[in-house]
Amino acid sequence: MAKKKTERTPKTFSEAIGAHYIINDKTGFVFGLVLFCLAVYIIFAFLSYFSTGQADQSLVTSLRPGEIENSAKEFQNYCGSVGALLSYFLISRCFGIPAFLIPLYIILCGVKMMKAYEKVNLWKWFFYLMIVMEWCSISFAKFLTPLCDNLSFNPGGAHGLYCMQTIENVVGAPGLIILLVFTALTFLTYLSAKTITYVRYV
Repeated sequence: MAKKKTERTPKTFSEAIGAHYIINDKTGFVFGLVLFCLAVYIIFAFLSYFSTGQADQSLVTSLRPGEIENSAKEFQNYCGSVGALLSYFLISRCFGIPAFLIPLYIILCGVKMMKAYEKVNLWKWFFYLMIVMEWCSISFAKFLTPLCDNLSFNPGGAHGLYCMQTIENVVGAPGLIILLVFTALTFLTYLSAKTITYVRYV
């Protein structure tokens, strides 16, 4: 009598490359803790950038060899030269105030790896936060710029300002506002059908 063949369960990607031997409970917890601490560090650097960004502006835009070591304590950011450079790039050159969503996502990744809350879907949160950050970056560049003259950076960042100006040049200010409202309502409708009911009765 022929032996019945045992069905082989298909391997996952991590099993195929052998990552499951490396990433176990201990290493996963350590990596997650590292990500969590990194996110907290970035948040402190971002918060410090609001008050020290202007003082560090000339240093980060024309960094000379050896200055990143900050041996002369020239950088005013509470998180040192790395904090100043990181804040300048992500806030000033990229997304502005909405860049705070980046360390938020890193915290979610850390929590997931530490298995403190395993139900979080990282792919879903990545796309959600990416859409919100992009939308807020453009909106802040449009509406908060006249109100934030005291800031050393654009509230929507250089990226948000560029996108806002490009869209506005094509469709005008009314077209930009309509596009932002349409995008927001579409996204909220995707998140919850209650948005339709709310809009109908407004």
